[in-house]
Amino acid sequence: MANARKDNKGRALRKGEIQRSLDGTYVYTYTDPFGKRRYIYAQDLRTLREREDRLKKDQLDGLDVYMTGNATLNFVFDRYMSTKYDLRKTTRSNYNYMYDHFVREGFGTRKIGEIKYSDVKYFYYYLLNECGLQVNTVDTIHTILHPTFQLAVRDEIIRINPSDGVMAEIKKKAGKNKGIRHALTIEQ
Repeated sequence: MANARKDNKGRALRKGEIQRSLDGTYVYTYTDPFGKRRYIYAQDLRTLREREDRLKKDQLDGLDVYMTGNATLNFVFDRYMSTKYDLRKTTRSNYNYMYDHFVREGFGTRKIGEIKYSDVKYFYYYLLNECGLQVNTVDTIHTILHPTFQLAVRDEIIRINPSDGVMAEIKKKAGKNKGIRHALTIEQ
């Protein structure tokens, strides 16, 4: 019977796990769906196993792990716009202008798999408070970002749409439609 592989602390390593003798880094090796060898690195065994478990869960759920790690928001937006063949020329140019002017250079460079609800909310508040945009302008940007994230969900790059409900919460806090509303008819 073969001896089990162990790390420098005597713990048994699972299949695909190794510990480098040079720096003590743990490495998990696996093959992606395209047959290419991939690696996950961690400084301790617990972190490595958490990443392994997340990878296995994503693979079982059918998520495209390779795309999640490499696809940026800019990539998914460009893909989304290429599928919108029925947009009017003015609408398309407005969408591209708004995205290029406010999203592409900063928020758009982030990996789509790492963007969370709070990140989208923070970005919208940044546009409102730091850039001085109005709520309706941010709503136009949301009109572009929400279907972009939805495309990523349908393509199984991410599990849920991180922009769901963000704009409704911002409008609610911004005081939109608050106060007493009076009818425009003559009282009887």
